[in-house]
Amino acid sequence: MHPYTYAISLRVCHPNIDPTAITDALALEPARAWKSGSPRQTPKGTPLEGVYRETYWYTKLIPDGECSSEGTLFEEYLAHFEKMLAPSKEFFARIRAEGGRVELFIGMYGARNYGFELSPTLLAAVADLGLSLSFDVYPYPQNWR
Repeated sequence: MHPYTYAISLRVCHPNIDPTAITDALALEPARAWKSGSPRQTPKGTPLEGVYRETYWYTKLIPDGECSSEGTLFEEYLAHFEKMLAPSKEFFARIRAEGGRVELFIGMYGARNYGFELSPTLLAAVADLGLSLSFDVYPYPQNWR
């Protein structure tokens, strides 16, 4: 199998929750967050027109930005995060019940074809947490460093 790299982030969107409540509930620091109704701005803080329509919060689950399949296969890392996030199941259910959504956002990068297998057990565990899996697949490696 050809090697590939991947990045995984946890994203939470909600109609109006305060982002600090998400940080507190998950005990994870966000990479970026904003509250619905606050003025829009670029990641560097430059003001934009309008306000945010919903609260958004995300954190990178891989500290260095990406991981290589040569070190840890994607499905293995995903299983690790499913177990790590399992204690937050009730919080995720609350977010969804209030009109929000929670997802694992996965960026996949490879210079050639590659593959992975998500077992029914792993998919069921992720689904039981109420997490969506959202994939962006790039046919070229990223330059994170």
